[in-house]
Amino acid sequence: MTRTFNEDANAIVVQAYERATGLGHPYLGAEHLLLALSSVGQPAGAILREHGVTPERVEAEIVRQSGGGLFGDLDRGALAAVGVDIDAVRATTEASFGLEALTRAALAVHHKPRWFNPRPAAFAGRDGAYLPLGPGAGQALHGARRQAQARGVTAPFGVEDLALGILAVSEGLAPPILSALGVQGPAMSAAIMDRRHPAG
Repeated sequence: MTRTFNEDANAIVVQAYERATGLGHPYLGAEHLLLALSSVGQPAGAILREHGVTPERVEAEIVRQSGGGLFGDLDRGALAAVGVDIDAVRATTEASFGLEALTRAALAVHHKPRWFNPRPAAFAGRDGAYLPLGPGAGQALHGARRQAQARGVTAPFGVEDLALGILAVSEGLAPPILSALGVQGPAMSAAIMDRRHPAG
């Protein structure tokens, strides 16, 4: 990824990986890219938040629509109420069984959705562990490339290109998450393009 994206855009992809593993998901999807994008200080992230696409709301929708990741429908609050600290469980598990232990467990216990394709396309995080690209992620990354090439840029691609790629996906959870939050990808894309090229 580092040769494809500039430093800021690459940081979003790395954060998306960390969000995916933090949620116990065995893949990197467009919804994780959207979650990371909604957290950044660049104009694209600010535009999302101005329209109500905040990290908290995106994460809540990811959990609601995905069934909660490795821990099922139980949320952190419910588990904490009975004395289970998810972060402590994760740390202990990874210390005993390695960095990919929970990802491997999620793949083993959850049925593989019909879109799951264990192809070599994968992303490595800072921890050296890999996640396969899930629904919409590849589409978002290819969309980012198309956006940049339309501007005459071959590489590296920037945050706005990545944002436009994410917002254009038609697969996975990103489109229904945006819809649940009362916004549509094309409208957000237009707002980002307007901010990039103000009228005048």
